[in-house]
Amino acid sequence: MKKIIAATILVLILVFTIIFQTEISEFVIFNFVYKKEIIIEDSNQYKLNSNFQYLSETQNFLPNNKKELIDVLYTILNNGWDNFTFYCGTNYTNCIDDIETISRNTDFLSILNNFVHPFNSYNVIYTNYNNFGRITIKVDKNYHEHEIELLEKKVDEIYNKLIKDNMSVREKILAIHDYIINSTSYDSKRAEAIASKDPNFIPVYQSHKAIGPLIQNMAICGGYSDAMSLFLIKMNIPNYKISNDDHIWNFVYLEDSWYHLDLTWDDPVLNTGEKLLIYDYFLIPTKKLFSLKNNHEFEESIFLEAVPESNR
Repeated sequence: MKKIIAATILVLILVFTIIFQTEISEFVIFNFVYKKEIIIEDSNQYKLNSNFQYLSETQNFLPNNKKELIDVLYTILNNGWDNFTFYCGTNYTNCIDDIETISRNTDFLSILNNFVHPFNSYNVIYTNYNNFGRITIKVDKNYHEHEIELLEKKVDEIYNKLIKDNMSVREKILAIHDYIINSTSYDSKRAEAIASKDPNFIPVYQSHKAIGPLIQNMAICGGYSDAMSLFLIKMNIPNYKISNDDHIWNFVYLEDSWYHLDLTWDDPVLNTGEKLLIYDYFLIPTKKLFSLKNNHEFEESIFLEAVPESNR
């Protein structure tokens, strides 16, 4: 009987020792190692100081829920960081599952690009994590340095040519809207290849980026919206992009209200090849957008500013 009691006591001592050592290890990891490894660099010159309902900048790099995790990812992109390491909060038991889910959901990740400067948007995001909750994000940006240099010069050139001090903000947006459409053709071949998921299609133009409309004079919706975004940012006009599986367009804050701005649909493709400029999608409210019924559905839980008050 004494042997059994002694053995039981020994087992309990071993168990408590293991638990105690584990707690010490976790305490050391979370309070010393992790904090020392979080290196916060300065943001680049393309960081936007905007406030959105769905996500926001954060200084908490030990997220404790999915919302905080998304805010960390947004902060990484918005600051233009190429590499960043952060850690799951001690109470965030689903952290690794959530980062796995997010990293596999390319449609969701691409939405983060809508809220940052085009020059901080990503082409590929690489995610690495371990069982201790250490997460490293590596960003391969969508625009290379030589493209940025070329576009910045072009934007300045166009802006200085078109924009006058006595113009209203709406008139300035209109001038840029008209310039981009009048100097750009819709890249129908690329759009058709994307729609059909043609694996053999080799694009001729970078029509999905601002290089397309501003340098090569060819665009699909991604190119139109990125180009317009560059000018809106230059004019210090709050904006982001709204997207669904098939389309993307600009969303602009003007005169205390949000408006949709879709250059793609204002540059219709005619069978005759004739160039046409219309204003059906120039700074219109959401209700007007929905009434036109042209592929402008969006996820209302993300693009919250665009939800009509009657739907909230």
